[in-house]
Amino acid sequence: MNDELESLLVSGKEIDQRLVTEILSPYIRIDKETCDIRPLSAWGNVKAYVKILLYLVARKAMVALNMDLPEESTSATEIMHSTGLKKGTVNPALRVLFGNRIVEQTKERRYYIPNHALEKVKAMITENK
Repeated sequence: MNDELESLLVSGKEIDQRLVTEILSPYIRIDKETCDIRPLSAWGNVKAYVKILLYLVARKAMVALNMDLPEESTSATEIMHSTGLKKGTVNPALRVLFGNRIVEQTKERRYYIPNHALEKVKAMITENK
């Protein structure tokens, strides 16, 4: 009986590397020297909120790869700088994503995607196509 219940347990610290790769690979590559994202042609065909999600998932991948990134979470300003999106686009999108519990926020107002939301993120990106 406990074996069945234990199948429900997940770790909030471990990421599904296969899922992260499936989410990111059609849209971006990550520069291993600078930790910048390098958009692929499909990047131009997605909505702004998807670009934000992709960027946040990329940061998750960078941390998992032990790249020179201080932490997974990031500010709205950094999202704007790294994605090329405007403040008037990023801030409202983050509010909606936060309200829908796709994105979480630290006490320092830095944003990240919790591991448990990765399947939902993939579904959202797939729906965007």
